[in-house]
Amino acid sequence: MQREYVLGVDIGTTNAKAMLVGADGTILRTQAVGYPLLTPSVGRVEQRAEDWWRALAAAVRAVCADAETARGVRGLALSTQGGTIVPVDASLQATGNAIVWSDHRCGEERKEFAGRFGENWMYERTGWKLGANLPALQIRHMRKNDPEAFRRARWFLSVPDYLAARLTGRPAVDLSNAGINQLADVRAGTYCDEILRFAGIEKRCLAEIVPSGRPVGKLTREAAEALGLPQDTIVSSGAHDQYAVALGAGACRRGDAVIGTGTAWVVAALSDAPDFGSGLAQSRAAMDGLWGSMLSIGTGGACLDWFRKRIAGLEDAPLSYEEINGFLERNPRPRADGPMFFPYFCGAKPPLRDDAVRATLLGVDLSHDRLDVIRAIMEGVACQIVWALEAMEARHPVESLRVAGGATRSPGWMRMLANLAGRPVRVAAAGEPGCFGAAILAGIGCGLFEGARAASALFENDRTVLPDEDCMEEYQILFKRYKRDARRLSALYSEGEDSDAPV
Repeated sequence: MQREYVLGVDIGTTNAKAMLVGADGTILRTQAVGYPLLTPSVGRVEQRAEDWWRALAAAVRAVCADAETARGVRGLALSTQGGTIVPVDASLQATGNAIVWSDHRCGEERKEFAGRFGENWMYERTGWKLGANLPALQIRHMRKNDPEAFRRARWFLSVPDYLAARLTGRPAVDLSNAGINQLADVRAGTYCDEILRFAGIEKRCLAEIVPSGRPVGKLTREAAEALGLPQDTIVSSGAHDQYAVALGAGACRRGDAVIGTGTAWVVAALSDAPDFGSGLAQSRAAMDGLWGSMLSIGTGGACLDWFRKRIAGLEDAPLSYEEINGFLERNPRPRADGPMFFPYFCGAKPPLRDDAVRATLLGVDLSHDRLDVIRAIMEGVACQIVWALEAMEARHPVESLRVAGGATRSPGWMRMLANLAGRPVRVAAAGEPGCFGAAILAGIGCGLFEGARAASALFENDRTVLPDEDCMEEYQILFKRYKRDARRLSALYSEGEDSDAPV
């Protein structure tokens, strides 16, 4: 009997990852293929859309290395970086480089939009704050500054819709990505006419909105050949990477919250309705009927890598994770006299919200070594994300807390989170939860899975980390100290900006 499989593919900012998942939810193989970021000048970040396609095809071929496995693939779905835009012509050839979500070239367009509509108008429609980087403003900027690329474009697509078009011939985007593109009214589930007029395009220039987990189409002959898959493989609509991560970690009900840990640490909490009064990013979640509120520490995991590679070691010989994890096993309690780290490399996000403050290490003396500082960094990142979770929970109760991503490989870091949050933390078994969430959507779309809520067996290998009663009180004291000193730090940086006193 032919075995059946689904594929989840994550298209991130620097690589594509493909995961082969069996009909019983077993993760069988994972493969990553990288591609470059292009930085032509300050504030500009670009990519070649063709690189996404080549990496996707290479990663899929790697996990479906034999013909028998490839023949058994029933469906495929994508988890994708959000807010990246690429202009393409009628034959789906890019008319210019893709402009990545971290690009900030649209300062003038931001001023124009705010002057016409006000500061909060964009957030109230799309769920994302007005910035200087996302596709609605990038399209207007392209029309003014690169008219040739704009003129030649038949479509203005983001990562999921560009790849859906390459896979099936049908440009299709899910609502979590349509919202971050700042082109759709996420409450109405349709494109916003006022934003499109500002950008200077019509609806025919944009992809069709298809809810997550719904079939988009079957592979074209060309796509099937490129990926080495059957042409009847069903491609389903995926999700923005953070909501694919949430689903891959088992968050599929109201009251579930997920901390995604990678270069950035992101907390996403699910509810039955959007909460625009919170000021947090609002998105349709990957599961029908659910919404998500999202808040991130942009350099959460990057803080640890920065210190272990650039300060405590070298790029080619960093302080090892084994040494860090061993130190935490031997020293499970926080040091009352230990240093404190505040992970504000890019300013402080809510609940503190202060762009002026910067990453700071406090309370260092000659008794401390590099492992004490590493611990302080890990505690600081954990304190900041639990503080964000606290702010979310003030508006909506969190009934189940899950953690996914790279930091789950550190038992000590997971214990910190459980002790600071004062509750059990469920750790996702899937090493690449974005891929696994996309695979679940693929399975739903092709009929292999009944739905994530009914497929509890998919998460039976998750583990639960309980707070440690012996040291939880010490962590709560640390947490109070962290919040107090963060506010003092914010005041110090503000005072430094405003002071005219002589030095």
